[in-house]
Amino acid sequence: MTLTSTAAPPTPDHSPPVQGPVHNLTQLVQAFELQHRWPIVSLSEALLRLRILDQGTVDGLLAEDPDLFRSRSHELVTRMVLTDDELQRALARVAGVVEVEALGFEVERGAFDILPLRVAHAHTVLPLGMAADRFLVASWAPTSGDLHRALCSCTGHTVELVWASREAIERRLEVQDRVERAAHAHSAPAIVEEARRRLSPQGGASVAGHALVDDLVMQAMVEVGSAAESEQMASASESAGMVRLVNQMIAEAQRLHASDIHIESNPGEALTAIRFRRDGDLEPYLWLPAKLRAPLVSRIKIMARLDIAERRRPQDGKIDFAEFGGTALELRVAVMPTHDGLEDVVLRLLESAKPIPLSQLGLQPRDLDTIAGFSQRSFGMVLAVGPTGSGKTTTLHSMLAEVNTADKKIWTAEDPIEITQAGLRQVQMNAKIGLTFASAMRSFLRADPDIIMIGEIRDAETAKIAIEASLTGHLVLSTLHTNNASESVVRLLDLGMDPMNFADSLLGLVAQRLVRALCTHCSEPGPLDATAWTALLEEYREGSDLGLAQAQDRLLTAAGVSTPAEVRMRHAVGCDHCGGKGYKGRLGIYEILQNSRSVKQLIQDRARPTEIFDVAVREGMRSLRHDALEKVVRGRIDLKQARTAYR
Repeated sequence: MTLTSTAAPPTPDHSPPVQGPVHNLTQLVQAFELQHRWPIVSLSEALLRLRILDQGTVDGLLAEDPDLFRSRSHELVTRMVLTDDELQRALARVAGVVEVEALGFEVERGAFDILPLRVAHAHTVLPLGMAADRFLVASWAPTSGDLHRALCSCTGHTVELVWASREAIERRLEVQDRVERAAHAHSAPAIVEEARRRLSPQGGASVAGHALVDDLVMQAMVEVGSAAESEQMASASESAGMVRLVNQMIAEAQRLHASDIHIESNPGEALTAIRFRRDGDLEPYLWLPAKLRAPLVSRIKIMARLDIAERRRPQDGKIDFAEFGGTALELRVAVMPTHDGLEDVVLRLLESAKPIPLSQLGLQPRDLDTIAGFSQRSFGMVLAVGPTGSGKTTTLHSMLAEVNTADKKIWTAEDPIEITQAGLRQVQMNAKIGLTFASAMRSFLRADPDIIMIGEIRDAETAKIAIEASLTGHLVLSTLHTNNASESVVRLLDLGMDPMNFADSLLGLVAQRLVRALCTHCSEPGPLDATAWTALLEEYREGSDLGLAQAQDRLLTAAGVSTPAEVRMRHAVGCDHCGGKGYKGRLGIYEILQNSRSVKQLIQDRARPTEIFDVAVREGMRSLRHDALEKVVRGRIDLKQARTAYR
């Protein structure tokens, strides 16, 4: 097949510039350079110029149905006017795709290392080689978006598709089959066997439960070979096996809803551990041979645009997984130097998600009504507080979803943007260019907002602007890294806030934690004896001035029973649904402090956190301890998980 059509077109104005047969990468690059001179043609014109249909047939089809060559071109195949191959070739000509001669093409050495033969067979494509930063592949259907995405994913490169006939591709792959069988018959599989031996002591890729991962580890081991690590660093990190292994690792973490990937290097010949954090706990995913340690870290550095030669200092970066053939996913990368000149890597998955409805956050009815009331206010400030990873951003976005209507202008400043909502004007912070939370707040106030969300209050300047905005007719939402609601009040006052202004602006604080929820399929209930019930009451009252009768009334109401003998506490068992762990998903534990008249007075008087806490509890607030233990008697979590929220 040549770059030009097999016969002279009716009018030279509609044909590509004349080229000879495209048989190697040099000719193919030259053809790409001439693409901009190609005229735009319609499908009917392409069929004529390729001599697939004659003018009479085209005219007859157009007279019968003018849209047949536009929106319903697939019907040309179902009506047996064209074959699949003929339609795909014509569509490629419409798209301006270069054509090559597959049988005679000089495939670049190593092309089948990047795109293995079995994958080429599966997609009926022929890998041609690298040109500049593109990996060139011949296909009989080069306009297929699904094919393009699949090839980008499995090769780890930006793929450029060209056209070749299906028959020629299949015949060329048969030739490659014979070549590889002959080579395999004369090669000793020592490297592969060594890799399997190294993986076997701790389970290797079998921990992940995917044969594909095992195959990729084997491929990477073969490509690294037996050369010195320093000599293999650059090439091994860009090898097809390592590229695909890293892509598969990230894709698997995303599929399993992991929040982080931990890569932990060990000295000498010890295996490198890869673990996923799921539902707050670390779980083993894969053990890799020491030989793959450096190429793995280097590959991640390359993807994050970090310095692969720097091993002494920590480095931070970001990976846009879509650039490497993956789905829409951003990963925040932290590389930390450890002992013996090694490096550990932690990747946080920042998959763009949709907001969770407030009713699905695990809030008890009284707290749900309180938070919904906060979001309906036209001015004031609401703070979500807690440690990193406690779900603060999720809570704020759920509040915004309640009021995200056409009559509201909502600005958000976030770092990073983890949850997206249509209608919100979301701004990504970038400290390198001076775009900070404080500067974003000042700009938002000039952009006629109704509601402003600030990702985090980190300094006095941001806090001051947030309070001023909340006092001038805006609802302001933000987060703070503190332990509980009452401590957050004192923390902001310590930043230099005026207590009068702060007391007037504050609507409330939502302190929260995330704990593992019991699996609903296998958790089992058990009764409480009198001793255990008394101990539970004392634990509930600890740290507050609640009376025994008041504590018992609260717990019985939460359990939905009238006597302690009816209370049932569930415990984890384990089944197929939860992977034998007894837990499935996570649940929020909340402490919601409303700014009442008495709390406002305490803020103005700079009262201690314990004073604010005691008054709030007397007015009905449930602390983190109270909310967690109430969810224990409701059967949502067990006592072990409850204690992680307040101890």
